Amino acid sequence: HLPLRIIGGASFRSFRCLWMLEELGIPYNHIPALPGSDEVFRYNPLGKIPVLIEEDGFSMYESSAINTFLGDRHRDINHSLIPLPGTNLRGRYEQTVSVLTSEMDSQALWIHRKHGDLGHIFGAVPDAVEHARKYFNKTNRSLMKQLKEEGPYLLGKHFTAADILYVHCLEWSSMIGWAEKWKADESTVRYLALCRSRPAYARVAEVRRRESKKLSGQAPTSKL
Repeated sequence: HLPLRIIGGASFRSFRCLWMLEELGIPYNHIPALPGSDEVFRYNPLGKIPVLIEEDGFSMYESSAINTFLGDRHRDINHSLIPLPGTNLRGRYEQTVSVLTSEMDSQALWIHRKHGDLGHIFGAVPDAVEHARKYFNKTNRSLMKQLKEEGPYLLGKHFTAADILYVHCLEWSSMIGWAEKWKADESTVRYLALCRSRPAYARVAEVRRRESKKLSGQAPTSKL
């Protein structure tokens, strides 16, 4: 069997899965392929990253689904990254992940990417981007409220894969200039610093930094 593999550069949503694997401490091979590449289309008909390929050849895509799968499969290594199925905490986890992926990512951050940064490909729609910015702030208010009520992490005392998604979205918002409101909130800033202080985060952030330097001279890709 080949070792577990993650396909997708750390500058993209693959960062989320690389961080999850580092938290679990599972050996893996990282293939920093770009979205839309032949390597990616072999496993994902949408051409998007990340892609997980297990040792037995099983493959899947979508970062949040991959992380939940990994946490369930390797519960013997770390039982708190993904709450136990059928529990109230698992229900709250699924709800939070759905808000992060379906609302904050798809309906806000990705709209900026698609109709702002990549407007020359998908069509520039400034009104849609402005609405997406407002919707990001609206969605984030609910998550910041959850953080204040549950703290120190989104689901309470334990760091989970939901925090991995949230940190990635907060960093994305900062990169595009949408962070003014949450950066004014001390509890959210402390939360981000707490998550970033984790050794697993630091290791993947360094991989991302090195990859970003290589990508800086390339044309932007149309898919995340």
